[in-house]
Amino acid sequence: MATTPEPSQNDSDPQDDSEDKSEDSATQDTLPDERFGPSTRARFTSPKDKPQRESAFRIRLPIIKDEFETLPDYIRGCITQVIEEARKETAGGIKQFEVLQYPGPVGLELILSIEPKQNDARSTNQSTIGSFRKRTHLPGVNKITKAIQKYVPEECTVERGTLDLSPLGNTPVNASRLHLTEDHVTNPVGTSGVDVLATTFETLREHSVAFLYQTLFTPAENGQYTAAVRLATYPPQFVFTGKEGFAEIAERGHPFDLATTFSKYNFTSNFRGLTDRYWETEYTEKINGEPVASASYTDEMVTARKSKARARREANQVKDIVLGKSDYWHMLSANATWDTLLKKELNRFARFKLTGPFLPQLTGLVRLRWETNPWAVVPGRDAPTFYTEEILNTYGSTAPNYGEDDEFIPVPDETLANTGSIEHHGHVQSIIDIFTEGGDEIYEITQNSKSLPDIELHTESGEISTIPLTVDASYVSVEAELNNKTKATTTLVNADRAYAMGRHVIFVYDSFKSANRGFTHLSQPYNDTLSDRDDGGVRLYNRTRPVRCPDNRIPVMKGSISTTWELFGRDRIVAHVNGERIAGGAPGGDVGEFSWDTNFYQEVDGVHRVEDEDGAVIETYNKKETFTSEWTKISLPHIPICGNYLHFATVAYRTEEGGIDVYFDPPSWDTPDSVGKMNRHRGCLEAFADQLICEREDARISSGALQTWAQHYYTASSTHDTPPGSIIVQALPDEIKDAKKGGTNNRNPHYPGYDWVIPPEIDTPHRPGVEEGLTDLTETLTETSVADVEIDADEAE
Repeated sequence: MATTPEPSQNDSDPQDDSEDKSEDSATQDTLPDERFGPSTRARFTSPKDKPQRESAFRIRLPIIKDEFETLPDYIRGCITQVIEEARKETAGGIKQFEVLQYPGPVGLELILSIEPKQNDARSTNQSTIGSFRKRTHLPGVNKITKAIQKYVPEECTVERGTLDLSPLGNTPVNASRLHLTEDHVTNPVGTSGVDVLATTFETLREHSVAFLYQTLFTPAENGQYTAAVRLATYPPQFVFTGKEGFAEIAERGHPFDLATTFSKYNFTSNFRGLTDRYWETEYTEKINGEPVASASYTDEMVTARKSKARARREANQVKDIVLGKSDYWHMLSANATWDTLLKKELNRFARFKLTGPFLPQLTGLVRLRWETNPWAVVPGRDAPTFYTEEILNTYGSTAPNYGEDDEFIPVPDETLANTGSIEHHGHVQSIIDIFTEGGDEIYEITQNSKSLPDIELHTESGEISTIPLTVDASYVSVEAELNNKTKATTTLVNADRAYAMGRHVIFVYDSFKSANRGFTHLSQPYNDTLSDRDDGGVRLYNRTRPVRCPDNRIPVMKGSISTTWELFGRDRIVAHVNGERIAGGAPGGDVGEFSWDTNFYQEVDGVHRVEDEDGAVIETYNKKETFTSEWTKISLPHIPICGNYLHFATVAYRTEEGGIDVYFDPPSWDTPDSVGKMNRHRGCLEAFADQLICEREDARISSGALQTWAQHYYTASSTHDTPPGSIIVQALPDEIKDAKKGGTNNRNPHYPGYDWVIPPEIDTPHRPGVEEGLTDLTETLTETSVADVEIDADEAE
């Protein structure tokens, strides 16, 4: 369940000026009374937005049918009249007007607030910062109060207080923002013939969409305003993220794009027409409903003066603008900021000038009634909360106009807690918030003596909406990779555990940079290649656990040393220290049974002993710390399950905007179709062969296995659909393709003289397994969670 962000310590804290703070006694387990102030539940990361509006006005239309239907005609423009009069009367003292509209508990709600000009007069009768904020608002608030009493019909309820936006959740959604192109101006008032704002709201109501609509007006010269207009929609099915969501918006648009109705006034939006010069996108839906999406850089903007790196940075900015998630945070903070790339390269203007008579087309008071509560089906989010300080006008009933039987989507139990650092727990909680608000069913797992994933996702259909991702399983493991970003072997152990449980696994890192490192570990799960050696092979990562011999002794060496494990196919694995071989044998066996050219350690009756091969005591220590200061235990190797883990693992990261994205940094060979599909296929297979295949005498790779692993590699690395096996064979490097042999009628086709650098399915006791009684994954979550998977808890975070 999403937690409420801690109120921002800025000029919008409604409790600063409270005369009686003792009444706000809400604890972490209770909700505060609406009259006194927002929740102050602690969060591990500070929200980037300023989710409150101080000294705001809430205007509600009557919900009694007769009163609602007999509202006077001038109600449509009453907000414009209030803004125009307040602007005139305050002689430029208001920096910005903001109007927010959203479906609330009694129908459509309208919030009017201001940002005053901050004159630095704090030394004049200003005893506290809070009183300074209150005084700067006071002139505008007084004038707005008088204008509301003059122009807003008495049938409406009007209150003054503080609006708290934090119930909207902690993760961003797509924001549609109106733009004008360089050669367009808004149509004259009245030429449209359609009330586009009412049409927009009616469409949202018909689809029961929870939304937030914002208009910002900054007074300009000659009676004009500089305006910004945005719309955010919250149902998970309308929140698009990652390359798939980006490609879908670019190809198909957003179903609730402001430009759909406002194009009548010459407006467009960030969802339209921005990608052509920077991206080549494809989006199709297969017969089974599974989407196939790709987004590739076009590099069309690369010139002698603009490098490819700079052009791609701009392309990433365009992607960010189109998705609108950064703009959403600006929306919550009442900030009209826009990306300069829009004006420089795209000839778009996200702030535009208009005159007062046009204001009703953007922010008129629309007469609509809601029959149901659209927030009831948006997990982890709720309508903004208004804390009333003064009732200016009330008329008729204010009870909700929808039934109380609306079903809420169940949300996870927040009482479960992982052990671990505060930072790790905060990372876990943020991940749960993001997936919950994204519409997924997610649970934190209580850790016990067994090794379990941090979090589990449950999906009956196999579809995960937050990322998005489709998997062939009901349960998906989620690993919160915070400390593991520098410990490759721990990440790989977590991947091994998911593989042993037959699950897909999502690794969530705290940044793009950390995800890059994690992606490398999972795509190339060994420390280095031995390409300079005739017999090929790889250097393995070390595990944190030491080697243990059959007699329970641990090989040790004097001093601070590190072990280097080298794997050569299925034939041999060798351990070196300082360039000297200390052990070796078959990789499928227990390395503890090797012949070790070392001393050995064991603890006997509290005494730490170092012995030779025959058991003769060399040194004894009463304290373990003394022993570890002089000796080093030999670490186990991490023998990967296969060449890479990405065919059942997804790497994601928390974005600066507060959401989660799938790691996306396509290789140079992942070019758009316009460059040629076969060129892309050949580039992929060349990289695949360089990374995972080596020459080795008396070895061979079957054609079927090569096609399977190459397709896994292609899927994990590319934004495009995976080619069939026949194309994989054609795209192989010539030296491998020419080596192909097979029996009569091409039976048992294979590639002699080649082998995997990491042979799939090495049967080794140092790989995780599953007990015979592993619980069926179709059973209950609790039963599945305690599956006795043989992973060492001290190696898996």
